[in-house]
Amino acid sequence: MSSYILPDRKSFADSVTRIFKNYRAKDIGPADAEDKDVDLCLVRTGPGRELLPYQKLVRDYLLSETPYRGLLVYHGLGSGKTCSAIAVAESLMSTHKIYVMLPANLQANFKGELRKCGDPFYQEEQHWEVRNIRQQTDIEHARSLGISQKFLDSHMKYFVTVPDRPSNFKDQPADVRKGISEQITDVIDQRFTFINYNGINKSNVDTIFPPDKPDQFDNCVVIIDEAHNFIGNVVNKSVNKMKIYDRLYHAKNAKIVLLSGTPIINAPNEIAYLMNLIRGPIERVSIPTTQVVSWDEGMLTAFFRSIPEVDTIEYNSVKRVIMLTRNPPQFESVYNEKHERIAVKFSKELVFEPDITKWTDSWRKEFSEKFSGTELAPADKCTKEELECLPTKYEDFMNTYIEGLKVKNAFMFQKRIQGLVSYFKGSDERLLPKRIDADKELIKVEMSDAQFLRYLEVRWDEIKIDSRRGRNPGLDEDIGSYRANSRLVCNYAIPPEFKGDNEVVTDENFTSKKKEQILEKIRENPSRFLSDEALKSFSPKFLEMVKNLRNAMGEPPYNNQFVYSNYKSLEGSGIFGAILEQNGFQEYKLKKTQAGYIEDPELKPDIPAFMYYTGDEDVDQRNYCRQIFNGPDSDGRYEADFPTSLKDSLKVRVCIFLGSSSAAEGITLRNVRNVHITESHWNPARLDQVIGRAIRICSHASLPMEERTVKVNIYLSVFNQEQSSGTEGPNIVLIRRNDMVLKRYDVEQPIDSFMTTDEYLYEKSYEKERINKSIIILLKQAAVDCEIHRKLHSKNGEVIQCMRFDTTAKPEDLAFNPNFKNDDPDAFYMRNIDRKKRRLQYIRVKGFDMLMDPDTLEIFDAPAFEDNKRLLKLGIKTSNTEIKWFLP
Repeated sequence: MSSYILPDRKSFADSVTRIFKNYRAKDIGPADAEDKDVDLCLVRTGPGRELLPYQKLVRDYLLSETPYRGLLVYHGLGSGKTCSAIAVAESLMSTHKIYVMLPANLQANFKGELRKCGDPFYQEEQHWEVRNIRQQTDIEHARSLGISQKFLDSHMKYFVTVPDRPSNFKDQPADVRKGISEQITDVIDQRFTFINYNGINKSNVDTIFPPDKPDQFDNCVVIIDEAHNFIGNVVNKSVNKMKIYDRLYHAKNAKIVLLSGTPIINAPNEIAYLMNLIRGPIERVSIPTTQVVSWDEGMLTAFFRSIPEVDTIEYNSVKRVIMLTRNPPQFESVYNEKHERIAVKFSKELVFEPDITKWTDSWRKEFSEKFSGTELAPADKCTKEELECLPTKYEDFMNTYIEGLKVKNAFMFQKRIQGLVSYFKGSDERLLPKRIDADKELIKVEMSDAQFLRYLEVRWDEIKIDSRRGRNPGLDEDIGSYRANSRLVCNYAIPPEFKGDNEVVTDENFTSKKKEQILEKIRENPSRFLSDEALKSFSPKFLEMVKNLRNAMGEPPYNNQFVYSNYKSLEGSGIFGAILEQNGFQEYKLKKTQAGYIEDPELKPDIPAFMYYTGDEDVDQRNYCRQIFNGPDSDGRYEADFPTSLKDSLKVRVCIFLGSSSAAEGITLRNVRNVHITESHWNPARLDQVIGRAIRICSHASLPMEERTVKVNIYLSVFNQEQSSGTEGPNIVLIRRNDMVLKRYDVEQPIDSFMTTDEYLYEKSYEKERINKSIIILLKQAAVDCEIHRKLHSKNGEVIQCMRFDTTAKPEDLAFNPNFKNDDPDAFYMRNIDRKKRRLQYIRVKGFDMLMDPDTLEIFDAPAFEDNKRLLKLGIKTSNTEIKWFLP
């Protein structure tokens, strides 16, 4: 049985690198690839069933015989992180129940990935034979394949595959193909329990998570897709999500796999919740003593090391308290001949006792015989603490790890998350469209005087309301409706005659009949409210957007453009659609007939069209319109569910995709040349998610290579010089005094500025992004596979300095303390590092180049040293002919 080093030891990183060094992906990058001028999207075959090395690493890191509880699979776009999670589940299916928690709209995609890279039995393209149910043995055989009794009762037959024979699926009758597909779905549903975490509410939470089963996730594999969304709900104190989180956090013998491409979406302390969920509670047992004749910590340590499940041993010498943590269940400590702890290994015979009273009683008698002068307190005086890996309380997290907009105690942070993250950059960047003119993305549009006066009026009302509430949200808060109405004025200043009919906005998806009525009145008089001349007064921002849309259209067939607004109501997507209609566009619509969906006959073929994707549309129609916007793929095909009635009857060109928050996640857009983001957002990840809809793997494959580009425009309404510093306007002095904020974005040095709500939100987002990006770098540097993939990442332009400890560390040296409050700050740690020079010489062992320190006879990996001066210890020379290799 293999031995492993726990992540709380300094030697963990080198150990993992030694175990998995053969999982290095091919060290090749765009600079030295032979196919650098080849269109990779044309030759791309897509992921097959064979796992890639970095996916095998994730699977094998979490095998049942390893002591590791889970991983954040932080793998980039197109890397197949879902397949990595599936590989973990399939490897543990015989011993663990499998849960998959994900948003409802991603369940079909996950099941599709199961058919691609899961058990071969999930794949349709095989040689199939029909087996009729005639006797009990037929039922038993079918059940052994994972087919449910319900399926057998309804079909009275089942289907089996014949290996090494060509696929006959497409040759089967339609009813057989349907039956095979239904059987695959049935088997998947038997093996995987799917939970849509965004559909959990008061009415169903106790059904999905029975209150009498707090151990529901014990001995289970739990995969959480888009884990950042789940964690975001927990941080925002969603009662139901907090209950689920607590149940997952305390699960025994579980394997937790979190999938995310954006580990932090809002507050910096979200990463603490994420890491803690993977690590689980650090359980520390405190055992007081009531009588002590002699306090010999050396002898005490020797005794507790004889207990196989003990991990860390601490003492409070003043209060005479012994504090112990234990290895993961069924893992015993391994010691060398010097009685130094060097690893742990799985033991079937070792029984984990969760009750600390029973556990301490199991060795109390032996302790009393060994230390006759030391008496342990009664079992009821012993306590068990649940310590956090990272502090989840916002104030504690910020005080410990953040200073201003920078990370402090970075090494202390990295040590505590050691063993919890796998990072892989993702697919070859040549498969992605190129994001151009990144330095010109921010477009500042000055307010008109009429818009400014309306802004002051609305902003003053907000200030009065917020002063009564005492509200001034920090970086940890979901700003939500904060300054919502002045945000909307930054988009479009509702004409004065309608302002009495308007309502206070409560969230991004807010809409009402009053707003719809106002929009209808505005539509009735387009020359006054929607024309270019009108927009100069009511919305210079929207006027700028329309101009940019026109300029970027190109010649027919027009370029695809994605317009995003956080708001779907009057001042967001709603009114912008009306503006487009006034400016030579038409809304694209479908009509349902008895024969199926067709284009609305009233559409004009020679007029470019836009479509809405706000969440209010019929789901099917919205999806079909998106596919029409995307057009067929490079092979001329639409998605499988696209109606035949539409395929041959399309005449109108949809070139504008007008989306709200419903379009920020879970969809793929193709051939988008321009992304127009109407307003800023307090959440920096939101903008990344929006842009990510347009920048996908081979999303521009049907365009010439030189046209595979995306230009992003982010629009901000700003004050002009007179508005920013003048005194003309109602309550302007009081508003300016209240709204002066330290501006850090787009300036060389921070400066106090009077900013619009657009700018204020962008500033808050910028501040969060600065902190969150610094934390993300630490995740990458502390990843279990950092050293394994580092060279490949550097060839792709991402230079990562992997976390490392000093080479003098012993195998039993702790990387961090159970309680984060007892960890040494970075400054203290660096002052106490033992610095020394080494002499190194090259040697050759069994055909491999290695390095040896002739003074200590330690053997190091030569390629690792040549690459980045890392001394990866492999063994020690014990004689002229022998080398003692270290345990992995």
